[in-house]
Amino acid sequence: MILLTMHKESGIDTLLELDQQILDQGNGYWIKIEARRVTSTKEIPHGIRYSLTLHEPYGKRILGYDNAHAVKPPKKFKLAG
Repeated sequence: MILLTMHKESGIDTLLELDQQILDQGNGYWIKIEARRVTSTKEIPHGIRYSLTLHEPYGKRILGYDNAHAVKPPKKFKLAG
């Protein structure tokens, strides 16, 4: 269990070290990474606010992952029979 915790923290530390990095993806596309520690809450239990975004050559965000909003599960599930 200790190794799992150390590995998890190592991943968070790596993400924090990448804060404000811009990564060239070729052909003008780029990735921006933002990550910082915040107070842990119900919505952010790990205490990290992050944003990972892919941008087109002219700067428009075309894909992003962040914790700005909680994921809402569907109200109904249809089970395959």
